[in-house]
Amino acid sequence: MLKRIFMIFICMIIVLAGCAEDLSEKTNEDLFYDVQKKLNKMESYSCEVEITSIGNKEPQEYVIRQWFEKPNKYKLQIVSPQNLKGKITISDGKKAWIYHPAIRQVWQMQGFSYSQEKNMFLGYFLKNCLDSENATIESKKVEDQLFLIIETEIPGGHIYYNKERLWISAEDMKPTLLEVFDTKGDVRIKVKYNKFEYNTKFSKGFFKIDIKK
Repeated sequence: MLKRIFMIFICMIIVLAGCAEDLSEKTNEDLFYDVQKKLNKMESYSCEVEITSIGNKEPQEYVIRQWFEKPNKYKLQIVSPQNLKGKITISDGKKAWIYHPAIRQVWQMQGFSYSQEKNMFLGYFLKNCLDSENATIESKKVEDQLFLIIETEIPGGHIYYNKERLWISAEDMKPTLLEVFDTKGDVRIKVKYNKFEYNTKFSKGFFKIDIKK
């Protein structure tokens, strides 16, 4: 039970704002305590991500805007490549709806709750982290910048989606990189986080698809 509670506090770093105090005056225990205090303040977040999907052919690259609101609302909008620009996906955590501006139609994604692609999103990383008994955390310094690194298993035993690793800046507690590994230990997906903002304010109806646009 203590291990589970400890992991909850660690994993919530991915969605909570950090403090701006000098890191030299902060221990890991201090940082985790700061996360606890801010736990109830996180209501939403927004970011822009650069996704690289590495398969048997040439890597595919995407830029996507992502928005989240508690408890389980997601909205994704593709920025690039050009042929997919404007495509929107909205999810309530169990079902997802997709709108493509080129054909101006909305359809429901079947089997979204079982889709492996969802593992590239922060909310599902958190769920996997909480469900795993083998999640680990370590700190690492790269070019004078300190990172907290959380690694966890992905349930389901998929050959291409076996483990994932989240890099978090220890300075501001914002996620910087998510890596998804296959069973051989090779990186299959890289998600670089840009313009990450906590507690974004959304207008009414923001998480609904308006096909008139």
